[in-house]
Amino acid sequence: MSTPSLMHCDGPSSADQVEAATCAYCCTLFLPVRRWGAFCSAKCRNDFEADFGATGAVASVRKLRKGVSVVIHLNGPAAERALKFGIRDPVRLTRKP
Repeated sequence: MSTPSLMHCDGPSSADQVEAATCAYCCTLFLPVRRWGAFCSAKCRNDFEADFGATGAVASVRKLRKGVSVVIHLNGPAAERALKFGIRDPVRLTRKP
């Protein structure tokens, strides 16, 4: 006689449950694919980037032998996307007029 596994569960696990989020651009509710997802679609992400860009503040500027080192503290969705940056990834900065 076999006994049922204690690890088996008929309901959804906590890892399968996803909380609804509000899109940072159009404010509609959506289910993010990733837990850090801030936009309901690629169109909203691109439109947000075109309208607002990355917002933040310069924390430090240092002159190097070849170039400059700039530390920027980003806010909002841009900060979440910056976590995926790698060394030597190209970025574009624009200054608020």
